[in-house]
Amino acid sequence: MLLPDHIKYIPAADPSFPALLRQIGSPPQGLFFRGVLNDLPAISIVGTRRNTSYGRRCIEEIVPDLVAAGFSIISGLALGIDGLVHRAVLRAGGKTIAILGTGIDEKAIYPRAHVNLAHEIIHSGGAIVSEFPAGTGSRKEHFPIRNRLIAGWSLATLVIEADMDSGSLITAKQALEANREVLAVPGPIWSDVSRGCNKLISAGARVCMSANDVLESLEIDRPDLVSQARALLPLTSDESRILDLLSEPHHVDDIIVKTGLDAGSVGAKLTVLEVKGYIAQLGGQIWGRSHGRLRK
Repeated sequence: MLLPDHIKYIPAADPSFPALLRQIGSPPQGLFFRGVLNDLPAISIVGTRRNTSYGRRCIEEIVPDLVAAGFSIISGLALGIDGLVHRAVLRAGGKTIAILGTGIDEKAIYPRAHVNLAHEIIHSGGAIVSEFPAGTGSRKEHFPIRNRLIAGWSLATLVIEADMDSGSLITAKQALEANREVLAVPGPIWSDVSRGCNKLISAGARVCMSANDVLESLEIDRPDLVSQARALLPLTSDESRILDLLSEPHHVDDIIVKTGLDAGSVGAKLTVLEVKGYIAQLGGQIWGRSHGRLRK
């Protein structure tokens, strides 16, 4: 098959075809792509085209930690949240995949404002992907079809800012139908672009306020993956302070006094550091560095 603009085609029968996509109710027969289809575990992040500064800040807080934890990030290249997500991944040095509802040849990429972003994704080692052939233009009915691929390719779908009519809610619904985890970032009750997220949460979606919330949502089904991902997460400033203090063993009471943190915060941070493999309890509420892991 001769395809333009360095487009490649992978049929569903190919061993390297994304395994999770074979599990959805209506898997694609194949995928057109430009770039590299990595085999990293993937999280999809979607949201409104009318993002606010709040949504931008949520992306800046959550996406780099997911990248650091070893995840590829999938989104839809749309204006607003999708584009901000792709750019945040690129800034963090991660891999991102954009799934389009159009062809992926130069003339068909949509939205046109993100043609250069599509090029950046490809050149960074990510990919732009579609099940629609070259030359397929933008059609409203194609985007819900595209959304099932975003949801189905991912272990979990995170929605950041979505109004009640947002296509992101369709993606979340399709993620549930594919037996994937769904998370949403809560927002102000007076914000139109947070109403969809708040509705998802009231209907049972997991609240997401950090990358750790995403990992916790996956912990039951993928404990080994989550353990590895947690170990890669960067340390907060308070966690670094405690780890520096534990160059020598300390009782938990001494840690509380020397850090100035309350007992609940210290307990939570000790647990996180233990899960990440940095420290271990030595007995009698005494904590010290773990010999099994050196700090990066």
